[in-house]
Amino acid sequence: MPSSSSKRKFRFQVKHDSADRALLNVGCGTRTDPSWNNLDFSPYALLRKRLWTVKMLRAIGFLSDERYQRLQEIDPSIIRWNLLRGIPFEDATFDVVYHSHFLEHLEHDAAIDFLRECYRVLKPIGILRIVVPDLEALTLAYRQAIDRLDRSGETPATEAAHEKSIAALFDQFVRRRSSGPTAQKKWVGTIEALLRGNAAETGEKHRWMYDRHSLSRILTRIGFGSIQRYSAVTSGIAGWERCFLDYYPSGAAYKANSIYVEATKIALPEARRITEKEAKVA
Repeated sequence: MPSSSSKRKFRFQVKHDSADRALLNVGCGTRTDPSWNNLDFSPYALLRKRLWTVKMLRAIGFLSDERYQRLQEIDPSIIRWNLLRGIPFEDATFDVVYHSHFLEHLEHDAAIDFLRECYRVLKPIGILRIVVPDLEALTLAYRQAIDRLDRSGETPATEAAHEKSIAALFDQFVRRRSSGPTAQKKWVGTIEALLRGNAAETGEKHRWMYDRHSLSRILTRIGFGSIQRYSAVTSGIAGWERCFLDYYPSGAAYKANSIYVEATKIALPEARRITEKEAKVA
């Protein structure tokens, strides 16, 4: 993944919110806010720019009402971009960079490079907010499911909780079929699977997991400071409560068993860059 903007040409304009901040939501999927610069590489980002195609697909029954509604709610200025090519903006462009449930879909080394890109495009003292599945919470849920089995024995409830806790840890590492097509009509799912490929080809598979220690360690070595944990509804980003990116209006978290971490870009002389050897053990 590129880590310097010196030889790249950028064609995307940067939006600013009412406070004149530049906010970037990368790997956004369908969770967008019109005051942010929203960037993703999914079919949703492609189709949002082609509403006539969307209407046609809905008319022939290929696009479900649920997916059609999701498309209507996406920021119409969403940028379609493959993040494996880096973040397509100049150095020190953004006040905030945010991504949710994206980092775990990258190979570990690629994730390190991507976080370097986040550092690059942030302004000094800019904030990075990361949301990923929380390995600590998921393993705790598994441990609790085992304890309930030991105490209560095999019952439908304890068996279901146990199986669910295992699936939460491993399903997205091993699944072959993408979950999107399987939730559609059979003929729609078959065509979609042929067009988009399997779970690995669509980027749906998980490639790594993080907890509060490993994530903080990586961020510190890249050059971030002031690393803090928050919840879905709390943040050091002013106005976060109006965005609804990590939670529903009801207050419920959008993704359960997540860890919410924020860090500030610092540029201290002693801030070290993570080495390849360190990356493998972080």
